[in-house]
Amino acid sequence: MDLKKSSITADILNFLSDCKVHTLQEIADEIEVHKNTVYKHIQNLSYRYPIQTFCGGINRGGVYLDKNYIYQGAILSNDELQLIIKGLSLLQKTDGPNVDTDTLSNLIKRYSPAKSEDIEK
Repeated sequence: MDLKKSSITADILNFLSDCKVHTLQEIADEIEVHKNTVYKHIQNLSYRYPIQTFCGGINRGGVYLDKNYIYQGAILSNDELQLIIKGLSLLQKTDGPNVDTDTLSNLIKRYSPAKSEDIEK
């Protein structure tokens, strides 16, 4: 699979990760490809992921990712990452009995953007 096909596949999965019903045209418009391209990718993806499709007449059909499936490739925005870091930092400061500080530290490191001095090393 070349890079372009891989990118389209990832974009489709990311778009469907909200588990809402979307038309092929909505997906095509969002990721800026032709509707037929989306159709072909959906066909291939449905073998590996719980993607459901249904017909309903002109512009009434739909595609969705089963809500019980969690897609791990969803991309977080910088604002979402900052919110996660702030929330984890606040949890880390509490001394409650259910707080695993090692796990929180690892999550903070995992989601924190690299510092410029770390990149230069």
